[in-house]
Amino acid sequence: MAYPAFAGYNIYPAGFLQVFIEANSGGETWQTLGAISGGVLNISEPTALDSVGRNKTNGAYLFTAKCNMMQASLTEVELLDNICSGANNFLFKLSDAVAITTGSVASAGWIKVTSAQVGCKGKLVCDGTPEDNKHIELEWQGTILKSDANEIALYTPSLIDTAFATDGNSFTFMGIGTYTVAKDGGTSTLTHIKPCGVATVQLDDAGGSSPVTITPITNVKMTYEMLAAEDGLKRFLPCSLAIDIEYECMATLNADLLLLGNMTDQTIKLTITMLDGSVFTLDNLVGIDFNFEVSGDMDKNRCIRFSHKGKVLQATIATIAS
Repeated sequence: MAYPAFAGYNIYPAGFLQVFIEANSGGETWQTLGAISGGVLNISEPTALDSVGRNKTNGAYLFTAKCNMMQASLTEVELLDNICSGANNFLFKLSDAVAITTGSVASAGWIKVTSAQVGCKGKLVCDGTPEDNKHIELEWQGTILKSDANEIALYTPSLIDTAFATDGNSFTFMGIGTYTVAKDGGTSTLTHIKPCGVATVQLDDAGGSSPVTITPITNVKMTYEMLAAEDGLKRFLPCSLAIDIEYECMATLNADLLLLGNMTDQTIKLTITMLDGSVFTLDNLVGIDFNFEVSGDMDKNRCIRFSHKGKVLQATIATIAS
């Protein structure tokens, strides 16, 4: 067998333009995940060294990818559990992707992975100020058996325009995209890109209805991260959601400092209202602790740093956001 020869001098930019999702392992057509950024994709072969130190591959491909969904409105947040359910196929549109035609043909510039090969996990990030946008970090991982058929399906999947959603369809993830009669799987919905920035933070007894407002606050850090196990094929299979919230209150009157011990002795209901009007209600889902900080000179202000942490079922993210 002759050693395979590269064509050479075919240079393309990195990154991918879109990510599409096919729900229920192909039970629906391809639907867009909207505007994305920070795309990274790797396909590598695990190796082991032989007795003289030569690296030898073992006949499997390790697939990893990640990107940020720039759209993180209530629509995307409520669908996050479904996106990462482990029952969906994914299609990555690279910079050299060929146009999809009316006939099913091998399509260069597209990377397709199935739910049998790859799993996905997500992390909602609401850190920062209105200069930043809320986003959802998606990460994929899994294993693909090395074979001619699998490589063809991975690098040049057979695609046809009727396999992409249009406005005449009604499928699971269509709320994310904007659809026309074109069979293109949808385009971004830019109105779903939302700013960070917290309008109010309110604390109450668990189950209570008499919240107190913590103000003014700064240095907000807030993430809702899926914790995923890995199965025998290294697929991500999320099972729970880790909530991690931190902010600084700049009001430090002595009378308020005297209340801190009583505040942290309670089971709490935390309500966070974002600048865009979305609300996260965490009723006895997180705890509370504080750190009174006096650090720096007179050009710095002292603060009370509050921290809230907890773990819930991953599907809970659709119920705490409104």
